[in-house]
Amino acid sequence: MTRKRQIHGGLAAGVLGLVLALPALAEDGGGIGVQLNKLEPDGDDCRAHLVLENGLDQALESLQLDLVVFGDDGIIQSRTLLEMAPLRAGSTAVRAFRMTDTSCDRVGRILVNDVAACEGPDGAVADCADRIEIESLADQPLIR
Repeated sequence: MTRKRQIHGGLAAGVLGLVLALPALAEDGGGIGVQLNKLEPDGDDCRAHLVLENGLDQALESLQLDLVVFGDDGIIQSRTLLEMAPLRAGSTAVRAFRMTDTSCDRVGRILVNDVAACEGPDGAVADCADRIEIESLADQPLIR
């Protein structure tokens, strides 16, 4: 086999693999980004700012996250259920929540413990919890 034929054969196999993978990628519909952007003092409290990116091809009418805040000593400080929706398809939004009687410099990490609700216009979104992608730009990690 000539080198030219090998290159064309390899290219054809790569294109075929990509074409076969496209339906799976389209079915996946993207993810939901949850980023801990920053913590800032708010009197005796601490305010957390979250950036949400809806990479799904549908709006979210409900997205409830069960968040657990750990102190810098590893002990749970608080637990809260937050509604992050509505989120339009393909949109980015910022949500904030206050951690009462908590100093920002005492927050060690924040855990996304569970997704309590994830609903679009047609009801529950399949595999929603698995579609959550987390990151942190703050000094404190956001973990799963």
